[in-house]
Amino acid sequence: SLSSLALAACRMGVPLLIVLPFIIKGGRLLGAPEQRRSLWIASGLNAVRMLFFILAYKMTAIGNAVVLLYLWPVFALVFECVRLKRRPTLAQAGLLALAFGGVVVMNLHRGFALSSNDLLGSLLMIVSASIFAVTAMIFKKALAHVHETDTLYFQNAIGALVFLPFLLLELPRVPPADIGIGLLYGFSVGLCGFGLFFFAMKRLPLFQYSALAYSEVPIGVLLGVSVLGESMAINQLMGAVMILGASFAAQSLRGKEG
Repeated sequence: SLSSLALAACRMGVPLLIVLPFIIKGGRLLGAPEQRRSLWIASGLNAVRMLFFILAYKMTAIGNAVVLLYLWPVFALVFECVRLKRRPTLAQAGLLALAFGGVVVMNLHRGFALSSNDLLGSLLMIVSASIFAVTAMIFKKALAHVHETDTLYFQNAIGALVFLPFLLLELPRVPPADIGIGLLYGFSVGLCGFGLFFFAMKRLPLFQYSALAYSEVPIGVLLGVSVLGESMAINQLMGAVMILGASFAAQSLRGKEG
């Protein structure tokens, strides 16, 4: 019974409230002076990204949305190369192409609609993916100087304030069980999921992290099969093999580059 905007408030508000005491205790409410400007920019961008993300999922087919969402590692690699004024290696470009191709293959059975709504939704998801790539680069750079709790705080700070009014307006008519599900969603995805996200990001090269991020897609499919009893199409299995192959190859490539 919660709207998408109210769920966004749960997703961003729960981790914010949990890490806020540690941020206040450490005197980092406004951020470290040398990182403050970039972290607040990333926080604002992430609030916009979440809005585009929600609108895209409401307007376009899920096959379109999933594929376009996972353009973000490609954008991250391109933006990082532009920032450093260097070309991606052939191996890097090949692995990301293989991983993205796997996402496409996994969603072939869903179809890729291109009605007016689908087209607009697809464009919104492309913008959302590009913004996510920018924020990933900002947080990756900041993590060299700040703790993971700081990036969790800034990732959610502005967005939580933006979406909170929608949750407050809906609370009087929402069953307690649904409120509990919303809070669990915010805790599991917003805190645990993205806590691990930033923990890994601090310790891995951006390229390797981007390639490994694609493993979320086959893992989601496997959970659907094992937990929800969904069936797996042959193209999903093929796409999963492509994605996992690219992820493991990224680990190997990192070892050779190191």
